[in-house]
Amino acid sequence: MPHQHPNSKENDLSLTPEEMKAIGEIELGPSRHERFLNNHYRKLIVATLALMILATAAIVYGTFRSTQEEDSAAALLGAMNGLPSAEGGERAEGYDIAALEQITAKYPGTQAAASAELLRGMQLIESGEEKSGQDVLRHIIATASSDFLRLHAQAFLAGHATSGGNLKEAEALWQQVARAGHSPYLGLALLTLGDIAQQNGDTEQARAYYTRLSEECSASALQPTVRQRLLLLGVDAPQPVAPQPTPAPPVDIPKWEGLTSPVDSLQQ
Repeated sequence: MPHQHPNSKENDLSLTPEEMKAIGEIELGPSRHERFLNNHYRKLIVATLALMILATAAIVYGTFRSTQEEDSAAALLGAMNGLPSAEGGERAEGYDIAALEQITAKYPGTQAAASAELLRGMQLIESGEEKSGQDVLRHIIATASSDFLRLHAQAFLAGHATSGGNLKEAEALWQQVARAGHSPYLGLALLTLGDIAQQNGDTEQARAYYTRLSEECSASALQPTVRQRLLLLGVDAPQPVAPQPTPAPPVDIPKWEGLTSPVDSLQQ
C-alpha cells in the first residue's frame, strides 16, 4: 500500500465539478470601462466638442459685453454735462438728449443704457416736457433692477414735486426713499418729510423724522440743519408786525411880524 503524505488533501489542487462549471461560465474579454468607452465614445466626443464650443462662446460673449460696457460708458460720459442739485437729483440742462437716446438704442442691456434712460427722463423734465419725463422715470422705478437707479429716479421726482409745491406726491415719493434704508438720499428724505409734517401741523411726526435723521445719518452734512429744526420744533414762528407810522415832520411856520407902512420905515 503506497504511503500517503499527511498533507496530501491540502496539496490536492484538483477542482470539483461545480468549480469547473463556474470557471467555464466566466466571460473573458475587455473590462467594463473599456466596453463603456467602446459603446459611447462617439457621445463622449460630441459632448467634449459641445463643451468646448460653449466655453468659447462664453469667452467671446464676455469679451463682447465688456467691450459694450466700456464703449457705452464712454458715450455716456460724453453725453453728460450736469451738476448735482439740492433736490437729490441732477441738473440736466447740459445733457445731450439725442446722444442719450442713441446710447439706449445702441447698447441695450448695459448699465450705461439704464443710466442714459434715467438722465433722459431728467432732461425731459428740466426742458419742460414734464409728462414725458415723469413717465420715463416712473417706468424706471417700476422696472429697474438697480436699486441705485430706482432711488435716484424717486429722489429726483420727489425733489421736483417738493419744489413745485406738490407736497402730497412729494411725501409719498420721499417715504419710498426712506423705506429703502441707508442710501445717499436717506438724510434728505427724512429732513423733507419732517418739514412736510411740520407744515401739516403734525409736530410729533416731524420730531420722529428729525430724530431718525439725527440718529441714522450721523455723518450727514444735514446734521446742523436738523439740530436747528429740533430746537425750533414747536416754537411759534415770529409774526410780522406792522411798523409804527412815522410822525410827520414839524412844519416851520414863519413868525407874524405885522405890516409896516412906508412912514414907519422912514421913522426908523
